Amino acid sequence: MAKQASVTLLSLFAFVGFLSAGPLESEGIVLPSRIVSLSLPAEAILREVKVPEGSIVKKGDTLAVLYSPVESLEKERTAKQLELAEFLLHNSEKLRANAIISEEAARQKTIDCDVARIEAKRAEAVLSDKTLFAPFDGFILRIHKESGETVGRVEKIIDLVDLQTLHVDTFLDGEWIGKINTTTKASVDIPPLGLQKIPVSILMIDPVVDPGSGLFRVRLVLPNPDMSIRSGLPAKVFFEI
Repeated sequence: MAKQASVTLLSLFAFVGFLSAGPLESEGIVLPSRIVSLSLPAEAILREVKVPEGSIVKKGDTLAVLYSPVESLEKERTAKQLELAEFLLHNSEKLRANAIISEEAARQKTIDCDVARIEAKRAEAVLSDKTLFAPFDGFILRIHKESGETVGRVEKIIDLVDLQTLHVDTFLDGEWIGKINTTTKASVDIPPLGLQKIPVSILMIDPVVDPGSGLFRVRLVLPNPDMSIRSGLPAKVFFEI
């Protein structure tokens, strides 16, 4: 009878333990997936900054220009020269077909057109080297130079933050290393925004436990396509162990 009661009590403890068991919870911090300092391979006066700090930009948007009005006009001039050269080449081909001009004259028109095309591409390249484009969708974090300032070669002009994909870093006690891997299911809460149970994936697990704290880092990926979640916010991370 006593043995049966003991077995029943152990079973009850096991059942209660099962009910009280939940996901592993830890504190985390939301971080941008990348912060890029943008610069240009040219030294010139910054003519215009197209975006203010705090604005959201799309890939390919023009952020700043360093080229002068003269360089802009040069692009237009070479484009018109190319247009004329192509017109003359087209006419020369007709004249050559009717044996009205010599082969040498027709060949010269082809060369003239090739040279005009090279000059037009060169003018475009000059402007491209002095135009700062957004390399990805992001958030303008900092503007280091203002219009009228001289910008050195590869000197920082704008800091751009990628917020479409965020990282959540958390630190776990060393006893959990080896028990969590990149296939472990996880979710996060963002208390300041009232967001709960957002599915996330594990990107990276530090293979070494820090000897000072006894903790190891886990980095998770948090999709943020509308960029409504900003970096720096605290988060609660839940692992389904």
